[in-house]
Amino acid sequence: MDNRKDKNKFKKMFGGKDNGKPDKDRKDGKKMTELRPFGTEEMSRLSKEEIEQQFQLMLEDMNLTAEQTKSLREKPIQVKIDMLMNHKASLVSSKNNDPEHFVNVLRNPQNSTSKLLQSTLDELLVKLRSNGVSWIRSFNSPTNDGLNCLLRFLALALTGYYPDHALSCLRCIRVLGNCGYGLYALVDHETASIFIARCLETDKPQLMECAIELLSSIALCDAKGYQKVVEGLTCSAELANSPGDRFVPLLKALDSSELARASLQLINVLVNRGCLSDGSFDVDYRIHLRLELNQLGIGEKITKLSQSQDEVIQKHIEIYQRKAEEDMDALFDRLDAVKCDLDDPNQVYQILSRTLTGTKSESKFLSILQHLLFVRDEPSRFSYYTLLEELISQVVMQVDGFDPDPRSVILRLDVEATVTALLEGVKQVDSSGRDSELKKKLDQALQAKLEAEATIHTLQKQLEASGIKPDGKVKAPDGLEDQLRSSTGGTIPPPPNLSGSIPPPPPLSGGGIPLPPPIGGNIPPPPPILGGAVPIPPPLVGGGGLPPPPPLGGKLPQTPSAPQLPFGMKPKKKYNVDGPLKKANWDKITPDLLSKEAIWVQLNEEKLESPELFESLKSQFSTKPAKAVLEASTVDGNVVGGCGVAAKRTKSLRFLDGKTAQNLSIVLGSLKVPYTELRRRLITVDETLLTANMVEQLIKSLPEPSVITQISELKDQYDELAEPEQFLCTIGNIKKLLPRLQAILFKLRFDERRDDIKPEIVDADEALREIQSSKHLRRVLEVVLLLGNYMNSGSRNAQSIGFQISFLTKLEATKDVSNQITLLHFIVNYLDSKFPEASQGIIDDLAHVDRACRFSEDNTRASIAEMKKSLNLIETELRTYKPQEPDDAYLPVMTAFIESAKTQMTQLETMFERMKERFLNVAKYLAFDPVKYHMENLFADVKMFHTAYARAAADNAKRRALEERQKKAAEEQERRNREREEKARKAASGDDKRGPAEEDANVIDNLMEALKSGAAFGDGNRTGGPRRPRGRVAPVMSPTASASPLANKQKRLMRDRSRNYGDRAPTIVDVA
Repeated sequence: MDNRKDKNKFKKMFGGKDNGKPDKDRKDGKKMTELRPFGTEEMSRLSKEEIEQQFQLMLEDMNLTAEQTKSLREKPIQVKIDMLMNHKASLVSSKNNDPEHFVNVLRNPQNSTSKLLQSTLDELLVKLRSNGVSWIRSFNSPTNDGLNCLLRFLALALTGYYPDHALSCLRCIRVLGNCGYGLYALVDHETASIFIARCLETDKPQLMECAIELLSSIALCDAKGYQKVVEGLTCSAELANSPGDRFVPLLKALDSSELARASLQLINVLVNRGCLSDGSFDVDYRIHLRLELNQLGIGEKITKLSQSQDEVIQKHIEIYQRKAEEDMDALFDRLDAVKCDLDDPNQVYQILSRTLTGTKSESKFLSILQHLLFVRDEPSRFSYYTLLEELISQVVMQVDGFDPDPRSVILRLDVEATVTALLEGVKQVDSSGRDSELKKKLDQALQAKLEAEATIHTLQKQLEASGIKPDGKVKAPDGLEDQLRSSTGGTIPPPPNLSGSIPPPPPLSGGGIPLPPPIGGNIPPPPPILGGAVPIPPPLVGGGGLPPPPPLGGKLPQTPSAPQLPFGMKPKKKYNVDGPLKKANWDKITPDLLSKEAIWVQLNEEKLESPELFESLKSQFSTKPAKAVLEASTVDGNVVGGCGVAAKRTKSLRFLDGKTAQNLSIVLGSLKVPYTELRRRLITVDETLLTANMVEQLIKSLPEPSVITQISELKDQYDELAEPEQFLCTIGNIKKLLPRLQAILFKLRFDERRDDIKPEIVDADEALREIQSSKHLRRVLEVVLLLGNYMNSGSRNAQSIGFQISFLTKLEATKDVSNQITLLHFIVNYLDSKFPEASQGIIDDLAHVDRACRFSEDNTRASIAEMKKSLNLIETELRTYKPQEPDDAYLPVMTAFIESAKTQMTQLETMFERMKERFLNVAKYLAFDPVKYHMENLFADVKMFHTAYARAAADNAKRRALEERQKKAAEEQERRNREREEKARKAASGDDKRGPAEEDANVIDNLMEALKSGAAFGDGNRTGGPRRPRGRVAPVMSPTASASPLANKQKRLMRDRSRNYGDRAPTIVDVA
């Protein structure tokens, strides 16, 4: 087929206006883009050429075909003028011609009744048909967005909100796409094919037929449209939770007499699309689609349809089968094999085996088969083969006509959806188990580390108490000396030479007193010392009085013009801001709270200054003041109720009251242990049979010791006593029964209570370490200090050397001028751009703060004190305890327990004290008063900031993703506009061979007619040579054998491609 025939074919298919030469104005690019509103006088002043241009625009706007416009172009000039005037008058006289009227109804369907919606859709259908392309352009302009409105309303109709209007809406979309501009709008739309594919419902034949026509037209338009249709069918199946059944609706439609013709036409478009793309969709891809249809049972459907009397169905069955045979001939020619049944696994294996025998690929093929032997049995086997089939399809199915590098293809495989669908459940179980195990191991390691540090600290204190230093005559154990040195930070430096010595920390309350501040001088007061600080008196009024004492170095200081800051700090820069800014309402750090270790002494936020940063801050956080954020907390309480159980009274009670006897009976009934056996357990302290709950219930149900003593004296009347009193008579002779039970209960619960306290101390200690050592938190504080001083310019909080850490929780309360983002969002965005490692690092650094919020210093201190008190009471009791019976094991058991428990309590106390010391170090580091700002406040504020920071980071990421999508959408829109202009230029110059021009009319109608007749597949111009016979042995053909040029070209291409992977000459094989 030559180029001229191709051109005529596509012009006829897409309904081009004229098969002859285009107008001159199209060649020169000087045509007017829209109809001008001429009056009678103005029309008379137009030249003949301008009238012709306006007349041509009118014809295009009227959406007429080439045959209809041919006779109109030959009319006299006066007739054309009259037609122009009438056309403009009809446009102006239409009352509801404005597209905005329809767009407003479609955008807010909830404001209209069902009758009004149907009337609007019917009227819109008429307008789309009767008005020209310019009206359709106006309807789908960026302002009106008509196509999106229709698709959105269609989605609502399909989901059940407006089910009666789905067909009318889809018909409007079809009429909109019946011109070149509308069809390209459908092709370029990202999700139009998905919405249309959702209309493929066999129980709604009219809706499905309209959807099939639209999908067929989009697929026939160009390669991009074809790809969109395939993606639409795939996505629609995924939305229906049937990812492998994208062609099922089309196959179901083959059983319907109303839909069989349209469905078979769309199937032929999908599997034979290569005829319109110059072979860009190769044989492999078409066979791949047919194999997918074969798996769904299209063979049986076609067999049934072959008995139909419909000529169109018979023609398309013949097209489907003929094209399939041609593609199979090409495949077997490439493999140099005779035809076989590709649905038979044995025959397919024979072809592969004989094709690969003796080649380099044979070993790889064998390796693949060997690995397939390792696939597990059902039900996992199906999942494995599904995944392998998806992987192989993506590797070998290349639609661009090029052989890829397999290694690069594997790196680009899009298998995430498949893997997620197959292994999601297993992954969740495995990952949750691994995460919990790793967290448990981490907690154990941290606890062991803290215990080791506490043990080292205890040993160090013991050595110091004995007057022996590790570096003296007594040699420390291997490795202990380094640990001692690292834990104490080396030797303690001598105190400064001040009047009155200061003992090493912690200082005693009666220690030396620091120097008073100078009177009228400029030397700052020294930092206060915890436990021994004396309030600093203010300087005298006027600055008079005694001169200041000389400094330590003996040199007199120079008198500066402004007060100096401690530790060599420089005054903060004063900013002059032109315009009001929102303020950072923080509490300033005063110099007397600073220590040498404070973070504020080390910060140098001025190095982060930049004009761009301040300009962005001023533009976003000027004008409106920040609104206060009120937070409320609620406390939920759980009410636990109980119900009494009536005790069965068999004998009268002697000494017990009814309630006590009832409670004791309930406990004894739940234990189900003989009284003598229970007494034996208490005497021998048998921990294998005694449980904490059992002992606790006994303690709660026992009466007063005096009552137990009275009952124990009634041994001679044992049988006459009630069951509760019989039990008390049995165990009543155990001396100090209640203290014994309490001691046993304490022993049984000791490990549990210790294990409850230790993790809390570990979490708090680790959180304090993270706060003090996080370099990323330091960066954040530096940025906040810079921005806050700039925002506070001119206020009392300006030039702050630091701020209270609680201010971090208020960053979310400061909104920008648009009230959309906060100061925290601004800080996170700045860190993302300038310090990305700090932006993500602070989220990872403060991992233990969340768990540390559960820690309560008062509760932990009280628990440790209570446990220590109980140990002392038991130890005191054991000093005077004498065994009551030979089997009495209370003394040895509890003595061993006391020795072990005291060691563990010492370790626990040390861990707690070191944790408090670390908190005091953090207080110095952040320069806050630990008496007023407790550890719980610190953890709560840092956690709140940490959570808010992570939330702000996620918000910024979403905002950036949205901006990126909008940017890509704008670029895509610009690209589409360029493509439309290029297509319009080609259509005007007569160079377009592939698709319709935007001004073409009746495009879908012409495509459907070409599809119905088979012209879309080139049936009328088939010039191919004879097909290969179906015999079992392939005939030996000479290189010059008769074949179509396309077939010969394709065979050479296939052989060239196969030659690159083989090392022997191809042979003809016969599949037995």
